[in-house]
Amino acid sequence: MVLSTTRDLANGLSHNMVPEELLSTLQQEVCALENRRKELLARLEEANTSLVEVQQLLTRKTAQAHTVQNLLAPVSRLPDEVLLAIFEEAVRSQEQGQIIRTEMAISYTSHRWRQVTVNSPRMWNSLCIRAEVPVAMLQIYLSRSANIPLTVEFRERETAWPVADKRSMAHLGSALDAIWPSVPRWRRIVVLHRSYPYFTHVFRELRKVAPLKMLQSISMRSPGVCGPCPLLLGDSAPALESLEVEDMPLPPPVTQTFDAAHYSVAGLTTLRLRARGVRVGSSHAATDPSAFRALINSAPMLSTLEIYGQPINFGQERVNEEDVLPLEIPRLRTLVLRPGTQRPRDLRHFISVIKAPTLRHFELVYPDNAPPGQDISDLLFDPFPLARFPCVETVHLHNAVHADTVAAFMNAFPVAARITLGSPDADCLFENPTSSSTCSSWTSSHIQHITVISPLHNTLLQMYEWLLSGASQGHRLPIITLEGPIRAIDGPEFLTQSSKLASCTEVRLCGVDLSMSG
Repeated sequence: MVLSTTRDLANGLSHNMVPEELLSTLQQEVCALENRRKELLARLEEANTSLVEVQQLLTRKTAQAHTVQNLLAPVSRLPDEVLLAIFEEAVRSQEQGQIIRTEMAISYTSHRWRQVTVNSPRMWNSLCIRAEVPVAMLQIYLSRSANIPLTVEFRERETAWPVADKRSMAHLGSALDAIWPSVPRWRRIVVLHRSYPYFTHVFRELRKVAPLKMLQSISMRSPGVCGPCPLLLGDSAPALESLEVEDMPLPPPVTQTFDAAHYSVAGLTTLRLRARGVRVGSSHAATDPSAFRALINSAPMLSTLEIYGQPINFGQERVNEEDVLPLEIPRLRTLVLRPGTQRPRDLRHFISVIKAPTLRHFELVYPDNAPPGQDISDLLFDPFPLARFPCVETVHLHNAVHADTVAAFMNAFPVAARITLGSPDADCLFENPTSSSTCSSWTSSHIQHITVISPLHNTLLQMYEWLLSGASQGHRLPIITLEGPIRAIDGPEFLTQSSKLASCTEVRLCGVDLSMSG
């Protein structure tokens, strides 16, 4: 129309049209176009309004449809209390240190699930200080955890980045500033990092804040070569009960790292020392025996000692054995030794010096392969025939016994009521049930429960004959637990022999897949 009017204008001018008439025509056309534009805008506004209304209605109906659909699911019929118990178990069992947290994923699933999780402080009681975790996320956790005790984890970044130490320390500073108000609620601290400056900075900063009166547990591990663990010293953690140190040596008795020269472990009840594998630089993770003894002497309440691998270097003491003092642990009740090698270099020395008159649980586990590990049965007497640990009630042996040491091991634990054995150990112990050297110890009334791990067909047959022998002599037979895994090839024979055992005494199965019989 505009082009037509332009052409008419040109034609009009060429034919000497009167300008007033042309202006009138143009004004009428402009007016018509303006009215048309207003009409279209009105219709567009009406359409937009309708679109917004339809979109809002669609959102509500979709939410209602999802709600109804969720109501049809069996999980929706669970009360909030049961749902919360399931969520809490999922959070507890999630892999430690994972970036995408289970509690966050659950809170994004549905409106009801979000209400249940957000209003449950126990779902948010674990803070993870890590470069991938924004400081704002830590503040969310602090808010939702209310006033309950906290676990605080300091972890290394998942993937390496340039200038890692500087950026990690910068993030650590911001994170600490955000979480300092929660220090009175800290119950457990976990530090896993390969940077020694990171370790020392964390604990140095902790000493500057108020005492951690609720702190009960410290766990620290360095996957790389690192210096001595920077233990909280002085009175920073008066309630500390558990200490776990992995791949890091204990500091010397007198340290220059901090301004105190004694351990804050007066109330320590549990100590775990780990050294994983043999690798380049692993010797740096070995603790000097003087540091180990200093820690033990500073923890008069110690009741559980667990040693994994070979974290203590007793080499110097072995050289001067005639001058070595006994290691007194008067309240020790649980001793776990898992040397991680068939030929541990310091195990015999450690057994020979330890004095634990109240020990109740003794565990010696070698790697699960043959031949049996280094024999220490002769050191379980002090002096022979007096048992070194006469009060032990629970014994766990794996690859620790062979035919020549059966009697010694059994006589070393004269009142043991619960015994757990690996299959090779059980083979030796039950091989000759009529032997007086072993039968006398194993048919006593104090034996209440025997557990055998991954028993073979021949082991079960020997156990059955042993039970028959005990029953014929009028002895009280113990409960038998058969623990998996069981080889699929042994499945049918296992079921047959376990049924025979059950004809003599109570038999329990643990971790055994009964479907393996076909």
